[in-house]
Amino acid sequence: MTDEVPADEAPRAELVVADGVATITLRDPGKVNAINARMAGEFRAAVEEANGRDDVGAIVTLAEGKSWCMGGAVGEFVGLGDGVPDFVRLVGEDLNPLVEAIHRSPKVTVAGVHGPIAGAGIGLMAAHDLVIADPRTSISVAYHRLGLTPDAGVSYFMTRDLGYRRALELYLSDETLRADDALAAGLFTRLSAEGDVHAEASALAARHAAGPRSAHATTKRLYRQVGDGLLEEQVADEIRSLAEETRTSDFREGLQAMLERRSPVFGGTPAGAAGS
Repeated sequence: MTDEVPADEAPRAELVVADGVATITLRDPGKVNAINARMAGEFRAAVEEANGRDDVGAIVTLAEGKSWCMGGAVGEFVGLGDGVPDFVRLVGEDLNPLVEAIHRSPKVTVAGVHGPIAGAGIGLMAAHDLVIADPRTSISVAYHRLGLTPDAGVSYFMTRDLGYRRALELYLSDETLRADDALAAGLFTRLSAEGDVHAEASALAARHAAGPRSAHATTKRLYRQVGDGLLEEQVADEIRSLAEETRTSDFREGLQAMLERRSPVFGGTPAGAAGS
């Protein structure tokens, strides 16, 4: 007999509060913490609960498995056919509020990241105030190779952190950034010692949880509002655009190329003309 919870029933985002720190741990059976409707919903619920608790001064988001977050659950697109746009919109119902809840949290938020991070994982990471990364972490925007557009605030945060030209270049080139390059670009706050990212991110969260919480919340708001105000509109436009782009032949080619492990050959139907 065992009390172990089956993998498909275990929480995808587990919240534990201790000593002023809310630790959210992402875990899924696939080990890359891909974002589907269930992951987005449970992650959102954990963040919103932590945001509302008076005994929490800081939030740290960690993850089990090979990757902190490899982006959207693209593998679930296979077999959906014309249902892909509805799948994207369903995920967006929780994903967009999740990104906003992290970004606008009154708590100091820390992401302790590792492994390859791609697509929506970048937006979720960048929504945190501080990002501590294992030195083996890599960043890949990854939408272009699928013939898709960004979601999860990626267009917002990448432009904010990198500037328009570098952000667009990373989208167009499908370049993968190594950890030291991502640090130099401003996507990471600092690198941890190899294998110590969970401990270092948790220690940083604990330090800030012990600080002046009201001043932290007010200062975050003051810094944020300097260039803010468009995130809600941006993530809504992203999810609409992403859903629309899944109707194109370029997306179908990109998805098939991913499954066949080859380079895509684009040149298909524009989104506005799809289905006409």
